[in-house]
Amino acid sequence: MNTRDSAGIAILLAAGTLLQYLLSLPGLLLTPDVITAFFCLGIILFRPSIHEVLGIGIAGGFLSMLIPGSIFPWANLISGPAGAYACHHVYESYGNGSALAPLFTTCTATLVSGCAFVAVATVFVFGTILSRFGTFGNFIAAYLPIIIGTALLNAVIVQALFFLIGRVSGQQPA
Repeated sequence: MNTRDSAGIAILLAAGTLLQYLLSLPGLLLTPDVITAFFCLGIILFRPSIHEVLGIGIAGGFLSMLIPGSIFPWANLISGPAGAYACHHVYESYGNGSALAPLFTTCTATLVSGCAFVAVATVFVFGTILSRFGTFGNFIAAYLPIIIGTALLNAVIVQALFFLIGRVSGQQPA
């Protein structure tokens, strides 16, 4: 990845962080992780190597840790790279040539990231989960709609931005 690509990824991560911060302002118990959308867009646009993808995921996870609204912020250091890797793998495997590839790829990556987050949080803060939600079923019932809703939101964000970037540049991005 060259300097221009790195700067592009950094700008996308900053935009995602700002949007996620704004979404956290109402002080809800759970905040959607839209940083995932922006690192997925960066991975789709700039096509980094797998090592760079993992670095992008770690950076996205770290930035997500800084935003309030997470039951276990440290889980983002696992869920971010998991989502970034899923994005890279799905787009490289199935994305070439399909107009809806950014939508499908980002939705899948967000679902992987969200499920990884729930798995890590369950292992490390099960007591906190029970104290806040009463039962594990209540925790899943609270998180599952957030994960699915965030996956759909992120997919629409990335698809729309991908389309707009293609229109502005006069071609579809690589």
